[in-house]
Amino acid sequence: MFISAALPAQIDSTGVPKDTVDYYEMSLEQLLKLKSHGVPTELEKLINSLISVASKKPLNIRESPSIVSLITEEEIKKSGARDLIDVLRLVPGIDFGVDVEGVVGIGMRGNWAHEGKVLVLLDGQEMNEVLFACNFFGNHYPIEQIKKIEIIRGPGSAIYGGFAEYGVINIITRQAEDINGVSVSGTYGQMEKDFGRRNANLMVGKKIGGFSFSLAGMIGQGQRSDRTYKDFSDSTYNMAGSSALNPKYFNAALGYKGLSFKFIGDFLNTTMRDGYGDVVKDGPQKENFNSYFSELKYILKVNDKLTITPRLNYKNQTPWQAPAYDSKAVYSKNVTRSTANITASYNLNRHINFVLGSEIYQDVAVDHTDSSYFINNKQTIGYFNYAFFTQGLIKTRLVNFIIGARFDKHSAYGQAFVPRVGLTKKYNRFHFKALYSNAFRAPSIENISAADSTGIKPELTQVLELELGYQVTRKSILTVNLYDIETKSPIIYYTSQDSSNTDLYRNFGRAGTQGIEAEYRIKDRWGSIAINYAFYSAANKEKVALYRTQNTSSLLGFSNHRVNLNASWNLSKKLSFNTTASLYGPRWAITSLDTIGNSVQELLKPTFLLNFFVRYMPVNGLSIGAGIYDVLNQKFSFIQPYDGGHPPLPGTSREFVFRLQYDLNFKSKSAN
Repeated sequence: MFISAALPAQIDSTGVPKDTVDYYEMSLEQLLKLKSHGVPTELEKLINSLISVASKKPLNIRESPSIVSLITEEEIKKSGARDLIDVLRLVPGIDFGVDVEGVVGIGMRGNWAHEGKVLVLLDGQEMNEVLFACNFFGNHYPIEQIKKIEIIRGPGSAIYGGFAEYGVINIITRQAEDINGVSVSGTYGQMEKDFGRRNANLMVGKKIGGFSFSLAGMIGQGQRSDRTYKDFSDSTYNMAGSSALNPKYFNAALGYKGLSFKFIGDFLNTTMRDGYGDVVKDGPQKENFNSYFSELKYILKVNDKLTITPRLNYKNQTPWQAPAYDSKAVYSKNVTRSTANITASYNLNRHINFVLGSEIYQDVAVDHTDSSYFINNKQTIGYFNYAFFTQGLIKTRLVNFIIGARFDKHSAYGQAFVPRVGLTKKYNRFHFKALYSNAFRAPSIENISAADSTGIKPELTQVLELELGYQVTRKSILTVNLYDIETKSPIIYYTSQDSSNTDLYRNFGRAGTQGIEAEYRIKDRWGSIAINYAFYSAANKEKVALYRTQNTSSLLGFSNHRVNLNASWNLSKKLSFNTTASLYGPRWAITSLDTIGNSVQELLKPTFLLNFFVRYMPVNGLSIGAGIYDVLNQKFSFIQPYDGGHPPLPGTSREFVFRLQYDLNFKSKSAN
């Protein structure tokens, strides 16, 4: 009975199923208890799902050695989320701010994490661009193609290296066996004054014996806002028609038994007029973020205990490509990263597992402008990095011990060593996690090239985390976690104070936050309710001057208090109603300059974002959805989380969203 209720399996990088309860690792006593317990509830299926994003070795969410959030395909579809911002905004501790040139980046637990501090993985491939290590949010990745998202709300450097200092977002799209046919979908959004987005998706996939193939694509048009942007000199422009977010994307995969090949093309074409804060006088400027990603991987199961996984990755990127405008020069640089990784997982017995691996990568950047050079006074520069990582997992009746470390050696900035230790355990309805981790943020190519006279080195972070959870009933669970983040020598972007206004990077003193996150979740056949609260404070931490506010506990851009709600009701087998909401406490922003040019801070009032979405499935395979985002028309703005001369960037006005999706499944031979 309980085996038939298991979730569909998916193979992770070590070749072990990670979506299901791992019955083969359970003792006879545990199996008997599970059998007597009966069919698991909808909630228990979710919280007992196995994930490997935090450990390489699959563990259930409650025993995984990180503070983890899991977002399912069902939750995304029912919520009517327009893009990743809508999805991730509901996760405790995650928020967004504006950088420059219309780009919106991510924050984690009150810390600005845009440049290389949060790793984004898409089907196992690293999405961060290599020049600045950034990610770009807003009508970008195809939300309709996502199967689930695994999120580490905390350090992941011991496994993933120097882009995973504050967190990891692991996006897993629908694979061949999930598609099993053809899927088409379209989304249209209408703001008050102009369209918000109009996107189309196509997926084809099939698994036949040991062979599988899939092909997915997306093309669309979007706009950041239809509102008016105003700089510190009172110059304005209408963002409708000047804030394009136009994605083109395809994802192809082939697999045969343990061998797989994946290829992703990601092209985001944008327009902007906000520049570095001042309205661009030359009108809307085109800016492109184009990337190719490929992976060749083989899962070799030597025997029942040992699995070896060699992997080759290659990515080619041309991010931030923009023409000259006003006083800013042309930016046109290309960068490649070639990576070789081998990971071995060994099960000594069902209680003890070891993971050991090594990785090397080479970065090569080329500047295509005539008068621009890297730090070596050439238009081509290259770096080399090698790394070793290891992890041990010991399961006992009292506690699970996880200990691991990673060592990196870079040809430019030297070495970094990051250990981590975790204690986790689930006792019937109760679980706990006690975690200590070191992490690092590796300087990117442009950080090294634009370093000031003090040079540049990795920033190092120490994180302490404690999570307590209790399954109140078989259909509800409460989790609470505490964290303390201390970052030494953070890499900070700033501009010179002379007339050249040069972009520079430097390791400043210290930074960090501490706080609490809590979530209560109910899930049953009638629907689900998830409500969470996130609080951070910088009161007991040193602060970088560029991030400081008039309140000692607050940092620029991010509210100290956030409450999120995601509730869904199945009104019938075919009809569901969903509401999502985010209540932001007051946020500090720089909104003007005084008479001598100094920044003036203002405490913005609380913001309540409320959204409704209805999903109807009249026939098998067809889904029709309609909803309203920002029902109360709060007109949210993205704040720059540092003193960089950029006023808040207007987001969308109230947006009406319509979505249509149809899945045509191929029949299996047995069905014929």
